Amino acid sequence: MLQEDVNTPPASKLIHKCVINSDEPAGHEALRLLRDPNATSLRADAAVECLELLMSSGTAVPLAGKLLGELLRVSRDAQEHVAVKLGDNSAEVMNVFEGLGEEAIGGVVAVLLDSLAGGKDTSAQAKCLRECFKWFLSRLGGATSERKLYIARSVARLLASKAEELHPFVSQSGLEQLLYLLDTTSPAELRSHATLAVAKFADAAGDVGQSMIGKFVASRLAADGHEDLRLAFSVAAAIFPLVPQFTAMLFLTEGFVEGIVPSLQARPEDVEAAALDMLSAACVDKTCRTAIATHCTEYLEVLVTSGDKGKSTAAVVLAKVKYTPGEGKDAKQKDMDKLAGVFKGMMMTIDAEVRDSSVEGLAYTSLKGSVKEMLIHDKTFVNSLVETLKSSPGKPTVMFGALTVVNNLTAYAPTLSEEQEKVAQLKNYAETKPNAKIGPDPEDKDEKVTPRCKILLDAGVVPALVACSKKLTPNAIDIISHILLSLSKHQKHRGLIASQGGVKLSLQFYSSTTSNGSDAAQSSAIRHTSAHALARILVSVNPSHIFSSQLAISSAIRPLHSLLEDSEEHKDLMPLFEALLALTNLASTEDTTRDHIMRLSWTKIEELLLNDNTTIQRATVELICNLMASPTAVAKFADGSVAASNRLHILLALADAEDLATRRAAGGALAMLTEWDKACEAVVKRVRGVKIILGMVAEEGEEMRHRGVVVLRNLVCGPGAYVEEVKKEGGVDVLSEALKSTRQPEVLGLGVETLKALMGVS
Repeated sequence: MLQEDVNTPPASKLIHKCVINSDEPAGHEALRLLRDPNATSLRADAAVECLELLMSSGTAVPLAGKLLGELLRVSRDAQEHVAVKLGDNSAEVMNVFEGLGEEAIGGVVAVLLDSLAGGKDTSAQAKCLRECFKWFLSRLGGATSERKLYIARSVARLLASKAEELHPFVSQSGLEQLLYLLDTTSPAELRSHATLAVAKFADAAGDVGQSMIGKFVASRLAADGHEDLRLAFSVAAAIFPLVPQFTAMLFLTEGFVEGIVPSLQARPEDVEAAALDMLSAACVDKTCRTAIATHCTEYLEVLVTSGDKGKSTAAVVLAKVKYTPGEGKDAKQKDMDKLAGVFKGMMMTIDAEVRDSSVEGLAYTSLKGSVKEMLIHDKTFVNSLVETLKSSPGKPTVMFGALTVVNNLTAYAPTLSEEQEKVAQLKNYAETKPNAKIGPDPEDKDEKVTPRCKILLDAGVVPALVACSKKLTPNAIDIISHILLSLSKHQKHRGLIASQGGVKLSLQFYSSTTSNGSDAAQSSAIRHTSAHALARILVSVNPSHIFSSQLAISSAIRPLHSLLEDSEEHKDLMPLFEALLALTNLASTEDTTRDHIMRLSWTKIEELLLNDNTTIQRATVELICNLMASPTAVAKFADGSVAASNRLHILLALADAEDLATRRAAGGALAMLTEWDKACEAVVKRVRGVKIILGMVAEEGEEMRHRGVVVLRNLVCGPGAYVEEVKKEGGVDVLSEALKSTRQPEVLGLGVETLKALMGVS
């Protein structure tokens, strides 16, 4: 036993006290220390001694399993010691850990997955992994419900990381133990782990694994008992999304679909529920949908009108077979409206399970414009939808369905270019529908979508999106990003979105994706959409109201910059335009922000200054105007270099452009720039520099005249006092005429001061 001295780590003392003296408070304090990243780590000898002590304690110490799990998490020495013991006698060690509970088993799995814990002998490590995996499979059959859950989780974790190594050691009986867990009567969490395990096995084992699954399903169907059929249908429903081509072959076996409805006669409700789940899952395949529509429609329609327990799932299946995107949108529209009404009614019940089950059906039916209008104008339904979304964390299927419904309700119809309209017309002719409408559904025009967005915003959809934003799948992140983009399209919505967390959420999604891996394309799309949503929001809000010490303003600059970089990849210029406007807004704050924008984006900004599109060019000049408040930006135009001279030449040319807004922004930039002596010198040295400034003074519009007078005053009243250069270009006459026309006191005051300087009047 370790001696009670100053060299003994506190966690070690507490573990000994907990085990030997049955001191539970000491155990809790030991757990706290082990979980504290700032706590002193255990020495190798102390860690190993604590490990052995905990393993020998058995069930007499309630906290032993948790302490063991934490010890294996933080101590490399403990991990290596367990790896050695597993190599010597894996079954005996696993039996000990099983008795200590879930946390202890979790620690062992972590050791098995850690390639460093097993040492340099890779063959021994591989053997240990195999033996422990087979041990887990053997325990699935007779375990209690609690143990079955964490054993299934362990099998799923091992297969998720080591499927290529482990799938050959899954026997038919071992696989069947996993498949039994897919029964609809199993707890949802248990089914989730089993589904993951079967998915990884099927993917790694290929044809052999699929044949093994098929053998099991066929044997259950042949047995024809209530439990056998329920299990067969449950397994088919679970594996359809995993191996759809293979499962579709089973489903389309001659006589199978035709026999489903007759086989359900006089069966218990749970068998019927499993069959309906299978039919719903089978709709992922087009041929299966056709078969279901042919042989099961009448049965499903009866269920929907009967009020039986399977009503919701039956309605979902009907929605899938009657209205699939891209297939027969013009057919059976009245049926879709009826189904949507069924789902809406289910969403407004007090039964959470019924509400959840209706969401998937609404995800299909709410694609139709008339259904969107019917749903959005029912306040009770909208509130129920938002509440369902808030309560969806931990229920991925419900969350995805609710997000899809919100996305359908808020999505604006894409604007078709002239070329796209021609392609659509040709497609209609090819499909013998020359008179078909090319444009969007009338219910999806902007004047319909914007009010729908407002209704959802008022119902609190943004806080609901924030509430379910943790541990999302990439697909869910993609949908929420599009929802935020749609909600923020209308300018008046942006302040509310920002105040309810929309900015932080967009930043979270942008930074949560990576450009590497197999999903690189999806990650890139998510970053683009979330950055675009961020840009839209930041165009119309005061940055000082959104950003703080907890959310730095600098965090928004890189996502906005990415839209400038993406401009060559995406033909749609709106994200680029709105990113420029958002950066212009941020540049109105402080020099630190302006300099950050300059460091990251100046090269691209300078390039966009010459863009062929007038709107993009104008927005770029407006950004430069706001950046000019920083000395860093001034230096870009007035440091005396050739590059600075060229930039000034472009800015002066833009102050003489045809587009008034571009001239106005360039004039504002010159007004700020010429507050600096070097900049005044650079303007005077440019060919036509003074003439362009006088052209601004001579404009009829007060805004341009004001900017021109400010620049002229800077030239003649500043330290450089370029009076003769201005007079040589006729400055006295130009300014005199301008002052006769102006009605602004400020312009008049500045102009008189400037005219006196030109005429030498003190």
